[in-house]
Amino acid sequence: MCIMLEIAVVGGGPAGSYCAYCLAANSLYPVIFDHTHPREKPCGGLVTPFTQRLFPFLETLPIKHGEKSKLHLISPSGREVWLSTRRVKIRTFSRLKLDQFLVKMAVDKGAELIKEKVIALERKKDFWKVRTTHRSYHAKILIGADGVNSLVRRSTIGPLSKVDKAVCCGYLVKGLEKEDITIKFLAHRKGYMWVIPRDDQTSLGIGTSEASRSYGLRRELDTFIKQQYPNAEIISKWTASIPNVKNLKTLQIPVAGLNWILIGDAAGHVSPISGEGIMYALLDAELAAQAVVENNPEMFNELWKEVYGSSLFIDVKLRKRLYTRPGLELYCKFLKYIAPLIERA
Repeated sequence: MCIMLEIAVVGGGPAGSYCAYCLAANSLYPVIFDHTHPREKPCGGLVTPFTQRLFPFLETLPIKHGEKSKLHLISPSGREVWLSTRRVKIRTFSRLKLDQFLVKMAVDKGAELIKEKVIALERKKDFWKVRTTHRSYHAKILIGADGVNSLVRRSTIGPLSKVDKAVCCGYLVKGLEKEDITIKFLAHRKGYMWVIPRDDQTSLGIGTSEASRSYGLRRELDTFIKQQYPNAEIISKWTASIPNVKNLKTLQIPVAGLNWILIGDAAGHVSPISGEGIMYALLDAELAAQAVVENNPEMFNELWKEVYGSSLFIDVKLRKRLYTRPGLELYCKFLKYIAPLIERA
């Protein structure tokens, strides 16, 4: 016998958890399916001042985090740029702690977390059959927040193509927490290395937007660590893929239908230049909740484009030109020129 649900949210990361919170705040109480909580994630966990202004609750989260006022950029030729923030610092979170808190927000508001893995989805006439490793459920509305390899996406519009993914790998380390946030653009790949100190550990990684040319990626990172941070204590290593949309046509594919919505990484909503995903995840969460509250999930297709679509479209257009050696050198030179203006803003 299947259990009947109003709303099923597959995935309990920032997009899924915050969407569940927003729904519960509007007296719609979803069920979040995520078998991985609690878990650490390899991404930097960096939250920009702009994202904090959009979501003020991020400035007062009662969890330990890192705070930095400087961002260190290094061009492929070694040109160094320092960007400083005065009023609002860059915050860096352990994804385990951040995701745990967002899930707790949702549950405290009335959502339910079921720690079961969704292994199959079947679209019926007026509902979705959601099968987990333990049992089956029927859901009237399905929200996919289950990442770059989203099962919900595969069951609705098809998987994100390999071309529209980036590959990254790296380590969680100790001993670099006093370092500044550093982004080093690569000379021979379309991508960058990063050092993002958190509260009690640091995310140290490398990524390329060209998944087919990722050979030797970890070796390049290991050489960098050996030269720059020989005393870093490695806690764990990881490899992952993230969305990196390169074709505007990909973003024109509807990511919502009569009774389903894709949000965050599952929708491919990540900056193809910076790799920033948390801001888009939270924006998607709010907009998807709005569409469901208004009983019109398809409305999400227009909402995200109206709110931030132009920014994402511009990033897709600029990515190809920016991620060349001349483009990155010019970009860093420009940032160095306007750095004093940014600091005073």
